[in-house]
Amino acid sequence: MPQAPILLRVLLRQNHWQQYATFCAQYDKAANKIDADLAGSFPSRAQLHRWLTGSVRSLPYPDHCRVLEEMLPGWTAEQLFAPCPPGVLPAGQRQAPGQDGQAGDLGLDGVTTPSIGIRPYIERAFTREHVSVDFAGFSGETLHGVMQEPLDKIRVGQAKPRSLTIRLLLPDTARPMVLPCRADDLADDPGYRDRAHQITTRHARAIIDSVQELADLGLIENASTQIRVHPCAPLFKLYILNGEEAFFGFYPIVQHNIALPGGQQPMYDLMGKDALVFRHATGSGQPADAPWIEQASNWFEAMWQTISYEPAG
Repeated sequence: MPQAPILLRVLLRQNHWQQYATFCAQYDKAANKIDADLAGSFPSRAQLHRWLTGSVRSLPYPDHCRVLEEMLPGWTAEQLFAPCPPGVLPAGQRQAPGQDGQAGDLGLDGVTTPSIGIRPYIERAFTREHVSVDFAGFSGETLHGVMQEPLDKIRVGQAKPRSLTIRLLLPDTARPMVLPCRADDLADDPGYRDRAHQITTRHARAIIDSVQELADLGLIENASTQIRVHPCAPLFKLYILNGEEAFFGFYPIVQHNIALPGGQQPMYDLMGKDALVFRHATGSGQPADAPWIEQASNWFEAMWQTISYEPAG
């Protein structure tokens, strides 16, 4: 009899979490329940591949084990990395590891994904000789998170693009905003905008500094990171990768209390990490995708060239 597949692989398939982006989103959800510092620590695509094919000689690091046990309650880490026991694997699916559609398990063919799930697509975009990332959204916080690993790969020589161009199109937090707004009277809140400005500055500046450092070290021949702001409400987020792939999603509007200098204030806020983004790619085979990306690129360029401007300060 051929050896049963690893239990972890079977459970991920049963939960429909076998796509890498989906796995990462579920991993982060479980990690946040244990320790917020563990969010974003999910394994690389190659590491997850080793886990699912039984190519590891020992259990992963304890933090990985804790998160996996939270994701899949009722199973220990030891059980998850052992062959699937009888009764769990559906009849007719007892196959050796690596013989059950491996390419599809971790393929990049999903139509939708949580915002943090675009990390593998960003990584793939950085394998090109000339890399461009256009982002339109609220603060750039999620973009900063998903950019860290590919930028680190450039630093250690695992990715070697010749050029890197990043453009961020963000709302002007120096102006009164229609949204986010106070929940009680729908008014703009200067204290909230100050808070949003600090968040935006922190994440956008981190991206700029990381890219500039890579350029200073001679690891990228040509590098450019630009930020422009505009007076519109940030209702959605848009990522355009190398002009060939785009992700679009609406910001969920959620009421919750935010600690501001004047005290707790109920706000209608925008939850970027909870946004579900839809993927479009010129090579997807979907006839609407290529013109969609073209129109999204045209919109971004028009915003960039007309009503946006360099941020003050």
